[in-house]
Amino acid sequence: MTPKKPLTILLLAALAMSVHATDAPKSPLTVAVYEFTGEEGAASYGKNVTTLVTVNLTTEANLALVERKELTKALREQAFGISGMVSSDAAAQIGQMTGAKVLVAGQVIKTGDDHLVIVANIIGTETGRLFADKVEGGADHLTDLTSQLSRKIAQTITDQTTNLMVAAPESKEERLARILKGITGTNRPSVSVNILVPAGTGRSAMAEMLRSRLGDGHDLSILLRPGAEHSATAETEFGFILLKAGFKVVDEKSDRKPDLEMTGVDDLSAAPSQGGLFSFRAVIELKVQERRTGNIVLFDRQEAAGTDAAMSGADRAAQVNAVDALAERVLPLLAK
Repeated sequence: MTPKKPLTILLLAALAMSVHATDAPKSPLTVAVYEFTGEEGAASYGKNVTTLVTVNLTTEANLALVERKELTKALREQAFGISGMVSSDAAAQIGQMTGAKVLVAGQVIKTGDDHLVIVANIIGTETGRLFADKVEGGADHLTDLTSQLSRKIAQTITDQTTNLMVAAPESKEERLARILKGITGTNRPSVSVNILVPAGTGRSAMAEMLRSRLGDGHDLSILLRPGAEHSATAETEFGFILLKAGFKVVDEKSDRKPDLEMTGVDDLSAAPSQGGLFSFRAVIELKVQERRTGNIVLFDRQEAAGTDAAMSGADRAAQVNAVDALAERVLPLLAK
């Protein structure tokens, strides 16, 4: 008979397996090392500092360095001046061309016969945030100085990652899970959803603006139809979330009458383009009332924007973003 293992050993083994399973390696952060420039009397040190810092940072497991030839090519193509002081706009362009999330640059300053001060600027190419590190010492200890500086740079990047990078956008699944998690009540009344797109000059102006951008050959007639129409996107999104949350959704043509009537207006307009992408703005005004009594349960309003390479994608994104924000506030109240 095999002897039983002590409970403490089993618990420790299970804990170790759990830690190992959840400790998934993260993708390394891409870093580009720009030129360190030397002030008067220290120009000859700049190139050496750039090379040594680059070599040192390649040993950091959480960092991936952009190859020098790729960075040099990008700089040459954009005619960037070589300077230890880099603007946030230039950093953003370098980031777009090389994929770097962080740009490291700096200056070497000579303050005495052989005394150097080396300053590193650490810039987030997405956020434009800047942090700085500094070391100083004798010029005959340049290798040690750059090693110290490289360790400081790596630590700053680790500590300030959330400030240097734009957070990854929340996925549709994550957003839905967050909305559902916020619904703590147990009441699940039946609901009808009717959201209209209003008629008016706004849609005509939007159609003319889009026609001027797109030219002929694009069907914009849906924007010019007279009278209010149902907003299929807003109604579908609301219905989907209501069903996922356990509410009963009742069609307006159904024999069954809803407990609550959700009505609203979805006002959609084109916004200025962003980097060649389409951009739309949706404003949804919502009312919920009890069908039998006519009592108003709530009024709410949400504005949201959407951007996409396709006009229909930007249109839909704006409406979905507005509906999701409304649902996060409204559904917990309906469930009480």
